[in-house]
Amino acid sequence: MLPSTTNVLSAEWPIKDEVTRLRAWASDHAFPLFADRRGVHTIGTAPSCAIQVQDPKRRVSREHAHVERIGGRWCVVDRGSKNGLFLDGVRCDKAVLTPGVEIGLGGGVMLVAESTRSIALRNGLARMIGWSAARADAVDLAVRAIRLAATRRAILVLCGQHDLVPLAEELHRLTLTAERPFVLCNPRRRTTETVENPIRCVTDGLTAIEEAAGGTVCLYHKYLPPDLIPLLRAFRRPESQTQLVLCSVNTRDAELFNTPIVIPPLTSRKAELGRLIDEYTAEAAHRLEMDECRLSPAEREWIRDHVAGSLPDIQKATLRLAAIHQAGSSSAGAARLGISHWAMCKWLRNNKFPLTHMFDSPDFQAR
Repeated sequence: MLPSTTNVLSAEWPIKDEVTRLRAWASDHAFPLFADRRGVHTIGTAPSCAIQVQDPKRRVSREHAHVERIGGRWCVVDRGSKNGLFLDGVRCDKAVLTPGVEIGLGGGVMLVAESTRSIALRNGLARMIGWSAARADAVDLAVRAIRLAATRRAILVLCGQHDLVPLAEELHRLTLTAERPFVLCNPRRRTTETVENPIRCVTDGLTAIEEAAGGTVCLYHKYLPPDLIPLLRAFRRPESQTQLVLCSVNTRDAELFNTPIVIPPLTSRKAELGRLIDEYTAEAAHRLEMDECRLSPAEREWIRDHVAGSLPDIQKATLRLAAIHQAGSSSAGAARLGISHWAMCKWLRNNKFPLTHMFDSPDFQAR
């Protein structure tokens, strides 16, 4: 059964770049849209259709709808189909396509409009949830949840066994971009922002809402601020320009706020560890403005055997190793990330890093 939505999303969805393709729900089967192509892209089950879909339910017409350029934008138009055209669950005859919008064809097939940025968002979610076909539906449902949260229609809830704040910050960057503020509200501590940890932390909710205007406030379910009710009231105001993300380790607690995006444990993704290390290494090189970073087989094996307890663990390990490669030593790498050499060496030693010469500094031995 195909999922459905109940509301048409507003134009406030921040991913607004050009739609470049349509993709079948919960799959990688995509149909490119060429802006310089004349005429229309017909959608239906007929072999002659530019976008030919398979519909076991037989609810999609042979020529069900078409996509065409109108006023410089892609629009989808119903061709008088028997079972109708739906946009985000609402029946329509014609609509402008925006990134992430879900196109229902007669209740039998769902296509998703995608752009360069929305494809990057889905790829990021697939990295968090899993690349297997069994998790493809969960990835698309997560994209939908993020669209709702980014338009401030709902609280975005992440649920998993480990620290999810770095993943919340990554989703913030993929949707609202790094230029907008991301603020963690934690009544127990404040933090200093560094290259490694660019997250600002405040201790009360209303301050978080104020400082995150136009961006994201992130909450721990375990450490909710004492002014949670005023925070939620401020979030619900029509003029609010802030989205809200809640991180929880307990699914039952998370469901009190919204249906969560569940991040599976890495123990269930052992076959994907190599790809995860590759992708986080590439991301680390990008963050440090390196052309590329190549980890040695010994370093990759070390991450697998001693570090890979969670996605944030892999992210931290690849970023720290990339900084050491770039700077030439553990002390210079620590300085590049804005952390102390002692903290870097302690982390390496506690995780049984094999290159023991990095621990030989007099400052480290004195401790």
